[in-house]
Amino acid sequence: MRVTYLNHSSFFIEYSNKAILIDYGALPERAKQGKISEGIFELTKQKSKYSKLIGYSSHRHADHYDLSIVQQFLDNDLLYILSDEHELEFEEYMKNKNFCRLYPQTTINVDILNFANTGSTDQGGAVLLQDRNEDFSVYYGGDLAVWDDSPEFYEGFAKEFAWLKNQVTKFAPVKIAFLPCCTSDGYQEEPLLNGSKDLIELLKPQIVVPMHGFGYEHFYKLFAEEMQQRLTDFQVEITTFTFFAKHKYANNSIILSYAENPGNNFCF
Repeated sequence: MRVTYLNHSSFFIEYSNKAILIDYGALPERAKQGKISEGIFELTKQKSKYSKLIGYSSHRHADHYDLSIVQQFLDNDLLYILSDEHELEFEEYMKNKNFCRLYPQTTINVDILNFANTGSTDQGGAVLLQDRNEDFSVYYGGDLAVWDDSPEFYEGFAKEFAWLKNQVTKFAPVKIAFLPCCTSDGYQEEPLLNGSKDLIELLKPQIVVPMHGFGYEHFYKLFAEEMQQRLTDFQVEITTFTFFAKHKYANNSIILSYAENPGNNFCF
């Protein structure tokens, strides 16, 4: 498996001749043409490389969703999946046979993927997903977090956490979990960190990757260090994407790995 950071909350996951593009938003603004190694996704360069190429967005906010990318997937007869909400408007392009909406607290099979889709403390959802042909699953946190100490975030997170807890045993072990590490206006507060700790203890992923840090990339390292201090029942090791392959890991340790620049990637 190769994981490439494409900025903010966007990643490109390649495995077994298949690939998933996650939360490639219209924001932050990036060049329309370029290489994956530069943090830029060009469908025309990627579409013929894989037996399956799937797009996914956790919700419709511009930092997670780019309608032009969605339309490119649909025009090329490729599947695009959106964690959405019933009350949001159903747009014309969503009638395409290759467009799929996931609703809060829903389990569903879509093509080769099994999903457990939570709700969010912002919009859309977060997903636990597994390719039915693989022996691992992936957790992608979207904008589900205890963003600050407002009761609405504690209550919303607790509701989704309780639902997710009942789904985890139905999926293969979590190989990698992507978790938001800070707000878009530059805060990394105690409630967010404690909520992330709860998710890590529930999911027990091999690898944890912080995200949602455009403009505040220094929070990636801080998140990793904070989690290492909090996860006292686990052996936690920290590395960047760049040095991932060079690091020697203890058995059963949790690896906290973070990207320093768009285009950084690691394989495992």
